[in-house]
Amino acid sequence: MATQHATTTRGQTAQASSERPLRGIALFLADRPSSPAPAQPEDPSSKRPAQPEPPRFRIGDIIHFYLHLLGVVASTQLIVWGLFFLLFLLLGDASIDGMMRQLANLSTRYVAAGFERQMQFKWMFAAADLLLCFAVIVIRHERRLPPKRTRVSAND
Repeated sequence: MATQHATTTRGQTAQASSERPLRGIALFLADRPSSPAPAQPEDPSSKRPAQPEPPRFRIGDIIHFYLHLLGVVASTQLIVWGLFFLLFLLLGDASIDGMMRQLANLSTRYVAAGFERQMQFKWMFAAADLLLCFAVIVIRHERRLPPKRTRVSAND
């Protein structure tokens, strides 16, 4: 008897499993081997079938998770930089010439400012960047975690 495996993706339900599949970090934590129980004397009258060994971390799964995390962070930051670009484009009356004039005005004022004013600008820029990153992550919440990859045996 050959067993067939099917891979489910986001939005699909497991065919033979009634349990909800785990996602993201929970999937990795569930696969971690638990700490060994203290050795107890074996009672021959209470023989239970041996528990299957829990699956171990696979390096491919860990690499897949971190590459997906890196992709989410990089794409979120690129989207935020694009939003800053659109802001300056709109400040310049939706023309490249107007945008360059606004950026030249900002840069001359930044260079002429003292250290304290420059630090205020940096903190304001960092706060705006974090706020926009948070907004983009909330809007793109479906893409934060990798798609579910569960194997379902056809014989179960």
